This record gives sequence, C-alpha cells and structure tokens, in this order.
Amino acid sequence: MPDVLMTILESIVPMLLTGVGGVCGWLLKSHRKEEARDQAMETGLRTLLRAELLEIHAKYVPLGHIPVAVMEEADRVYKAYHSLGGNGTGTKIYEEIKALPTVD
Repeated sequence: MPDVLMTILESIVPMLLTGVGGVCGWLLKSHRKEEARDQAMETGLRTLLRAELLEIHAKYVPLGHIPVAVMEEADRVYKAYHSLGGNGTGTKIYEEIKALPTVD
C-alpha cells in the first residue's frame, strides 16, 4: 500500500505544483495589467485637471480678476492635480491664477 500511495503522490504533486504555478503566473499578469490601467487612468486624470487649469487661466488672467467661486475651483483642481504628481507648467499656471484679485 505505501508504494501505491507514493506512486499517486509522485503523480499528483507535480500536477498540483504546475497548477499553482499557472495560477500565480495568471495573477501576476493580471496585476501588471491593473497597474498599467491604473497608471493610464492617473495620467489621463492629471491631463484633464491640467486642461481645466489652462482653461481657467486663459479666461481670467486676461481679465485681470477672478470670481471667488472660480478661485476655489482652481484651488481644488490644483490640489488634485498636484496630488497626482502634476507640477511644472501646471504649478506656474496655478500661481498666475492665484495672483489674480478676486471679485464677488
């Protein structure tokens, strides 16, 4: 009986290990796809937030003033943009917006 058990184990263990290895590989591949998707979503959102800052800048800097509500929106947009790793040009644009006097 022990020989039969050993034969069965010698057959089953490699199959189980192959299955576990396959599942691990699938999980790793799935995780990499999720990371790539998350990175693309983050980049897209940062781009949209930067575009919103540009739009606010283009509309209000030439006027020389900005409504309080729009300034608050610019603050929220920039905070989200910056937390997603945005900086450089977006920061310069935001600083120019922040320099505007507010009006009601």
